[in-house]
Amino acid sequence: MVRRKHRLLSLLLSFMMVMSLVAVATVVNTSAASGDTVYCENAANWGEVYCYMWKDGSGDNGGWPGVKMTKGEGNLWSYSVTGDWDKIIFNNGSGTQTSDMAYQGNGSCFNNQTNGWSQLDVPTNPTTPTTPTTPTTPNPPTPPTPTGKNVVYCKNDAGWGKVSVYMWTDGEGDNGGWPGTTATNIGDGVWMLEYDKSYAKIIFNDGGGTQTSDLPHPGSGQMYNNKTGQWSLYDTKSLHIKGVTADPAAPQYTGVEVKLSINAGGGEGTLLYKFTVSNGSSTTVVNDYSANNTATWTPTAAGTYTITYTVKDEAGAEKTQTSSFKVNDINAETKPVVQSVSVTPTNSDKNMILKGKEALIDVTAGGGNTGTKLLFYKVKITDPSGNVANVPYYTTKNQYKFTPAALGEYQIEISVQASDNNTVTKNYKYESVNELPNPGELTLSVSKSGSQTVGSTVTVSASASGGVAPYTYQFKLNGQVVKAYSSANSYAVAVSAEGTYAIEVSVKDSKGTVVAKTTSFTVENTVVPGPGPGPGPDLGNVMGDADCDGKVNVKDATAIQKHVADIITLSTQGQKNAEVDGSGNLTVKDATMIQKRVAGMDVGW
Repeated sequence: MVRRKHRLLSLLLSFMMVMSLVAVATVVNTSAASGDTVYCENAANWGEVYCYMWKDGSGDNGGWPGVKMTKGEGNLWSYSVTGDWDKIIFNNGSGTQTSDMAYQGNGSCFNNQTNGWSQLDVPTNPTTPTTPTTPTTPNPPTPPTPTGKNVVYCKNDAGWGKVSVYMWTDGEGDNGGWPGTTATNIGDGVWMLEYDKSYAKIIFNDGGGTQTSDLPHPGSGQMYNNKTGQWSLYDTKSLHIKGVTADPAAPQYTGVEVKLSINAGGGEGTLLYKFTVSNGSSTTVVNDYSANNTATWTPTAAGTYTITYTVKDEAGAEKTQTSSFKVNDINAETKPVVQSVSVTPTNSDKNMILKGKEALIDVTAGGGNTGTKLLFYKVKITDPSGNVANVPYYTTKNQYKFTPAALGEYQIEISVQASDNNTVTKNYKYESVNELPNPGELTLSVSKSGSQTVGSTVTVSASASGGVAPYTYQFKLNGQVVKAYSSANSYAVAVSAEGTYAIEVSVKDSKGTVVAKTTSFTVENTVVPGPGPGPGPDLGNVMGDADCDGKVNVKDATAIQKHVADIITLSTQGQKNAEVDGSGNLTVKDATMIQKRVAGMDVGW
């Protein structure tokens, strides 16, 4: 098939898949039917799961990478089959995928970590399914939005330049006239619109001549795909970027401080943020992954830059959004430009000053390339009572000192004037306090991502906060230094053999304070036991320990599957240990529960 990458699976995993297929051979079909449901147990923690299905000579389910599956409880994803297909590939939509596989029938579930199939109990589908007129997803509670407003989403798979949303209720008005309101691009091809009033009908359009037909509005929290025409419930728990900003907005000038920020949501655990800028000839990492969702960038050369905003979670899911930013040469500008303003002393957030302590205002400006090319500076200070606290006047000095005498908000107005009287003014606010907060204690968070199997790579990432930046990081693997102190805050662990991998991460701030944390993972031998009465001697009554080796791992799930398929016979104790779902019978459902437990999911035992 075109547009698909094929990866070689190891002999070990291939054998495990074959054993899994044998175990379910008596309950699966060889061809899909519209209305069937196929599942994927996302034990490998892909950020998203797509299902691509096809039948040679009969087309596919919409082109590579297929249809994004619907996330259910835990890591279980599902897809309602839309045609008569007999082949299937699961993938994450961005490069990671299974090999070409035979479809295993209604209710079949593939585990993307063990590469094994199991069977779930699902209702029998009608032979002639009705075409849904409401969202194909069932009706779980609508996920709340950050603002508490109604919200609708559009998956812009059709590639419109923008997405506008027009909503109305007959006889009760609309949301502002055609073409409606432009939605916000929140990344990953998803556009979002929040609104206050409920409407009965909706049209998505590109603000020009491309639009959908009149659609029934299914309610808040739903997402419409403008390519497939399907509705689904938008999963607000999945990692997504709500918005990015660059302040001040483009175009700007060399030497001007630009504050970059990311507003993200969803994901698992602590979110880490990264900011990168590129001008075509070079790429600069402004801030590497850290818990800080803002960064300050000062461009030094004119040109058009691409700003890349990236966020990732502790499960390894990652989202990226880019924007274009034009920078002009300040030396060629005739108008004055305020590049930066600093006030000292202040706090780490640069929004406080100390009552009774002299504060220094330092202004950096450029431009004014006209006449005498001189720049003149004026500082106006307004105290918390609204009174002007100084005598403002223009001077060639770009520094000004004052002492706040009261508690509360001080407004600082900076004016810069060129020799032709062209003037620019900027306003800043600082809170006068009795004591400036200290930057806080140095803290460290550590996360890891990647498949924890032999031959794979696990990336350990660190993020520091507090203390006094900048930070440097050191990595030890099983007690040995593998990366000395540097600004690099991640290390890739090559998993070459089974065993325990302990990674100690240390962070050091500019004052020499050091904080360390250790994370670890264990890679076990996953060799499938050969045929026989049982894999080994009974080592006790351990729930889930089907092969009675004293441990619960993927070998136990495989042993159950082989037992059910009459390839081996588990020992009496092994059969007791293996019955974990409480049904009283040993089935592939017990193997599935063990797979979930090994993957870290809560299965209740």
